[in-house]
Amino acid sequence: MKKTGFTLTEILVVLVIISMVAAISLPAISKARNKAAIMKTKSMIASIESALFMYQTDMGDYPISTGSTEILIFALMGPLDDENWKGPYMRFKESDIDENNNIVDVWRNPLTYQYPQHEKTNVPFIIVSKGPDRKPDTQDDIGNWK
Repeated sequence: MKKTGFTLTEILVVLVIISMVAAISLPAISKARNKAAIMKTKSMIASIESALFMYQTDMGDYPISTGSTEILIFALMGPLDDENWKGPYMRFKESDIDENNNIVDVWRNPLTYQYPQHEKTNVPFIIVSKGPDRKPDTQDDIGNWK
């Protein structure tokens, strides 16, 4: 009578093949995940930018801030005691706000908002994410002026 089953060699060959496939695919998956996070952050910044344009149309100017996004949450979600305010201009999920009431990017770093600003000539205000490396003023920063 012949016994059926797999030999140790066959099992080891299958494990080696699976390990090789995993080693080849993990960097691609990581790269795709990083690209998706960048796209989500760009989309978030674009949404905030659109909400700010609506705010400016109604209120006559943008909210003034030199770094924190806490003022944006108040200005865009309101309600403000102003007859011109027609918001809310944007709603935020709890996961988009940190414990200090700042809007955060995918990497949980606070976005920065600056208005008035004199650094960029193509936008009235600056919204910046530190990007995947989580360090300010580096090549991978994501902003509304790019």
